[in-house]
Amino acid sequence: MSSNRALIVLFDVIVLVAVTLFSCMLAVVAFSKNIHRSIGWYNLMTSWLVYSLSYGLLVGRQEGPAKPPSGLCLFQTSLVYAVPPLVAVSTLCYYIEFYLIISGLRSGSPRQSSFSRTFWLVITPWLVFLVIVLEVLLFIFPGGHLHLLDAATHDFYCNLDNIVPNQVTAAIIICAMAILIPLEVWTGFLMYRNWVVFKRLSRKDRRLLLTVYIRLILCTLAAVMAFVCVRWFFFIMPDATSLVYPTRGFLVLIFLVSIFIAFAFGTQKDLLQAWLFWQPPQPHSSIVFNRGTLTTTSISTSRTVARTGTTEIPTGTRNQAPVP
Repeated sequence: MSSNRALIVLFDVIVLVAVTLFSCMLAVVAFSKNIHRSIGWYNLMTSWLVYSLSYGLLVGRQEGPAKPPSGLCLFQTSLVYAVPPLVAVSTLCYYIEFYLIISGLRSGSPRQSSFSRTFWLVITPWLVFLVIVLEVLLFIFPGGHLHLLDAATHDFYCNLDNIVPNQVTAAIIICAMAILIPLEVWTGFLMYRNWVVFKRLSRKDRRLLLTVYIRLILCTLAAVMAFVCVRWFFFIMPDATSLVYPTRGFLVLIFLVSIFIAFAFGTQKDLLQAWLFWQPPQPHSSIVFNRGTLTTTSISTSRTVARTGTTEIPTGTRNQAPVP
């Protein structure tokens, strides 16, 4: 088997594994009565599922003398430029949701759930996605660039032999990361500065907040490193094909980020226990989310009760609610 064919097979396997992991994760959470997640979590995982599916449309069609069907190639091209901003903005919106929880707990005052806020946090990534798809289609047809549509030189998926769509995609990702990274740093600072308030939470809730924060940090670092390396290889070293800088092999490594994301969000304790269907279910509760929106839960700094909406409960008691 040639090195190019081996890399294509490896790429296809990674794509299929990513699709399987995200599909199983979403199915388990959706059908389990003991696992609760926020709408933001569903939105983020769905974004990564669409990301993985978009790059797998040519699985089994990358090789051979015949080119991929033009309609399929056009469809994939419109997606591969739109899904990176989709996952970037979805991650940002999910983190904004997490930040609002931390900010609410820090202030010690109830945070009322807002339908409009939740709606825009969910819909914004998909609006960006649709705008990029439209931009690519307008670039191809009215722009007269249909001749640039072809399978990429690495044979993994279709794209355009033009730098403009890449620049638009990169600009949106950079904007999202420019907001996300400082927000992550500021959230960590708030958690550290107000740790006395967070100590009023139960041990499981503190652990939940810390693990979600660490998972988000690691995922952001992995995504940023992948993005920076892609920009470096394809703009600074566009002709790098040696063993030291193998473009095709590097693309395979880049796509491993989706596998990393799937494991980062799919290895939480309640999700892992859901696979052990022969064991008695163990409900997992948290004061972080409630029915897919931000809760009104707060930790009082002057009284010995935690408020959830209009109901007061002892600080040692927790209500059943989704995990971020």
